[in-house]
Amino acid sequence: MNALIRHQHDLMIALQAICLLTALLTFRTNNLTKRRKAAIIFLELSATGILSSQLAFTTYSFMMSETAVFITKIAKFGDYFFPAFLILNLNFYLKDLFLNEGELKKMPWEFYVAGIFLLIEIALVLITQFTGLYYTIDARNNYIRGPARPLAYIFPTGALLLQFICIARNFKRIPCKMPGPLLFCIAVPIAASAIQFKMKGFYITGISSAGMAILLYIFDLAEMNKKVERAHRLEIEMLARYQKELEQTVDERTKELRVANQKVERLLLNILPADIARELTERPGQTISRNYPNATVLFTDIVGFTKMSSDMTADQTVKMLNQLTSLFDERAAREGVEKIKTIGDSYMAAAGLDENAQNGGVEKMVRFAQGLLRDVEEFNKTAEKPLQIRVGINSGELVAGVIGKTKFIYDIWGDTVNVASRMESSGQPMKIHVSEAAQKQAGDKFSWQGPVQVEVKGKGLMNGYFVS
Repeated sequence: MNALIRHQHDLMIALQAICLLTALLTFRTNNLTKRRKAAIIFLELSATGILSSQLAFTTYSFMMSETAVFITKIAKFGDYFFPAFLILNLNFYLKDLFLNEGELKKMPWEFYVAGIFLLIEIALVLITQFTGLYYTIDARNNYIRGPARPLAYIFPTGALLLQFICIARNFKRIPCKMPGPLLFCIAVPIAASAIQFKMKGFYITGISSAGMAILLYIFDLAEMNKKVERAHRLEIEMLARYQKELEQTVDERTKELRVANQKVERLLLNILPADIARELTERPGQTISRNYPNATVLFTDIVGFTKMSSDMTADQTVKMLNQLTSLFDERAAREGVEKIKTIGDSYMAAAGLDENAQNGGVEKMVRFAQGLLRDVEEFNKTAEKPLQIRVGINSGELVAGVIGKTKFIYDIWGDTVNVASRMESSGQPMKIHVSEAAQKQAGDKFSWQGPVQVEVKGKGLMNGYFVS
């Protein structure tokens, strides 16, 4: 550590040169989006600004002349300003990455909150120049820490933590080899800030920030090169097959096919589970079926819907059902539950659709059902007509598959499905009615009321339980 401190000036000068060179190379790169290119350039320039500020401060902070005091003040301003500006541009970089390659319909809230934190930090740095909030430089060129100096670490570190959380939460939406390096690039400055707060004379934040900016460019360049290589391979293959007949239109047709395939894939994924959609495209015309040894099925139904809908117009009925079903769909997507279908006002979903009998689908489904009840309560706050739902859950073996050749659907069958439906119809408003089979699998993970005997057609009396 002492050796690193002794040679840190030389290291910082070398990193300055590398950052400036990286900014120039980024400027000349044509395969990045404009927003990402601008973000990387400003990242490199911000890192250069941090290093320059810290070098200037260490050089002039021991001198007593007016010029030295002036340079020291400018350097210290940059020492606080450029880290916030660097993280703000990292925020822009990540937003562009998620928007263009993560295919998100809605930008994660963490980026907006992180941006607010950083704007507050920049504003506080500017205020400090007139109030001494973070620090002051006296006439003898002494650096005096201000009462609010910890805020200079809290806001940038908070922004980095939010970015870290967002990347971890959306890990699978980022290109295959980008999440790990991104998490590393964010984690290192956070650790460096903690060390910097405790240590004097060691400017690890500047060094780590420069390293982060350089690594981001390297990883982005590597990912970009892979995309270019994949595109070139595809182009060569297509030219070899269709050179004579499609030579003049190959580029245009390639783009059209890519867009069409993406639309078809998104459409199929809205109707079918991912593995079923993939098999359907790979094996068109063949029967697709699955047997699942231990799946969990959920049914919901709106209490008194027939009477309620009779007092509503068609538009009001469809609007209400669409709003409520959309809330359920969003929750299903978040919690990894597979929506099967809606039948009128009934909503059907399943979990544990795999060959592993110990898949934990019951616990996931009960927590999903608890979330549905919360969604209904939230819906009722703004609804013209408040409503209630019944929820029924059962676990066991079932069969799943795709039916039909036109307007096909993915459906599930078996006693497990029938019993889940009976659990719903014999349940109580705003309560979760669970079969004995599902209750035994969930065990003591939840509190239970019961058992309550239920008459099930073709089964006789069965025990049911309500989630407390």
